[in-house]
Amino acid sequence: MTKIFSPETNRVWLGVALLWFGPAAHALNYHELEVYPYRTASRGETELEMFTTYTRRGTQDETPPENNQGLVRQSFEIAHGVTDKTEIAGYVDYSRARGSNEWEFEASRARVRTRFAEKGQWPVDLGLYAEAEFPHQDDNDVEFELRGIIEKDIDQWTFDINPILEKVLKGAEKEEGWELQYAAAAIYRLNERWHPRLDFFGDFGPARHFEDRNDQKHLISPAVDVMFGHGLSASLGVAFGQTRASEQQLVRARVEWEF
Repeated sequence: MTKIFSPETNRVWLGVALLWFGPAAHALNYHELEVYPYRTASRGETELEMFTTYTRRGTQDETPPENNQGLVRQSFEIAHGVTDKTEIAGYVDYSRARGSNEWEFEASRARVRTRFAEKGQWPVDLGLYAEAEFPHQDDNDVEFELRGIIEKDIDQWTFDINPILEKVLKGAEKEEGWELQYAAAAIYRLNERWHPRLDFFGDFGPARHFEDRNDQKHLISPAVDVMFGHGLSASLGVAFGQTRASEQQLVRARVEWEF
């Protein structure tokens, strides 16, 4: 049995400490409305993913097109398992404004995600995610995201929580410190194919001093995952904004192929 304090587990507690006790970034990334699970790609396994969101109703604190109404966002990802517990991945993000026929390149991202034990070996399954983002034509040149992964299975339910810290490393907002965000999910494994779920996403603002409630961004998103077999899966959902600064209604879809 894995010990709570050992050279192997020290990395876990270091990650938790960095998440919760780091110094007091950028806003919620609508390109990445995703709750990361404990499972990583196996050694030698490759995953291709396409993620799309469409903003049907924009924020309430601005008017179209500034509130992003009609905006389509698209992200493409390739991930590869370098060990049985660690994967690396790269993304490119694009967007298209309402009424436009041109796609704009938004950013590129690179990340590493790891887990610390085998499934069910600990009371809760723990992992860690680190990402560097390189925005295009933005005041910030480099952003860093550190995300914890906490997962627990109870009967047919899976619960995932991703506490997130984000910081600008290079650019106009470098001195603004860390921003606290979250992603979470409650997933019901109805059968091998259908997994209905309820996802939550949010951004409190600076970790040392949260923004006013209406300036924060919070979303609730019912969705369903569909497993087609042969490594192919898809997810479809609708997200509803809970504050004036949140985009009010988004359709989100994801297609993934593992091989």
